[in-house]
Amino acid sequence: MLIWGELALSKKAKKHGKSTFGQARSKNDFQRRQGQKPPGKVVIIVCEGKETEPNYFEALRQKFRLSTLNVRLVPGKGAPINVVDYGIEEKRKIEEPTDEIWCVLDTEAPDKNSSLLPAIEKAKKANLNLAISNPSFEYWYFIHFECSNRPFANGQEMKRKIKSYIPDYNESMNVFPVLDSLTPEAIKNADKLRKRSQESWDVFPNPSTGVDKLVQEIIEMGQTKRY
Repeated sequence: MLIWGELALSKKAKKHGKSTFGQARSKNDFQRRQGQKPPGKVVIIVCEGKETEPNYFEALRQKFRLSTLNVRLVPGKGAPINVVDYGIEEKRKIEEPTDEIWCVLDTEAPDKNSSLLPAIEKAKKANLNLAISNPSFEYWYFIHFECSNRPFANGQEMKRKIKSYIPDYNESMNVFPVLDSLTPEAIKNADKLRKRSQESWDVFPNPSTGVDKLVQEIIEMGQTKRY
């Protein structure tokens, strides 16, 4: 059963502008202070976006007070292959087989995104988890409001549609307070749409998202944490 409380964000958090990142603690930080491993797995989320995705996941991290959930931004250009390469580097640093790396990617226009398919294949070989949205991350926001599988031309059209529900939406906006109570419905909608789709969501048809799987992972971490 999903349990959703109120998000306790800093009073200094702004609706627009800079993200409100806290610094998630790594497993090594915990060990230095406590002399032992933290009683839970480490999950690292690697994002290609500089604001939209990391802002959302950082808000989730704060909500559940997860010290072993880390949100990382890829330095430089966030092309899919760069995100996966960064994820592979992070995977080399983790200590337990239960620890996870998630790469969060958008397809945008797959025919113009030359590194997308090579990145997906490379991620699978490295046993990285993928949360891919077509056409963009905002489709995850959209299904908080509608259970619709009508395709979108590109990410810009997707953003325009979001504004019909969040009129002042922009990529730096902290939308989590708006979406929080609707998250269980979004997860249900993702499940319905995944089953309804004529194409498997494993091949990322337009529209689709894998963000619901990552969000459910975070919720489970929050509900079972022991520290």
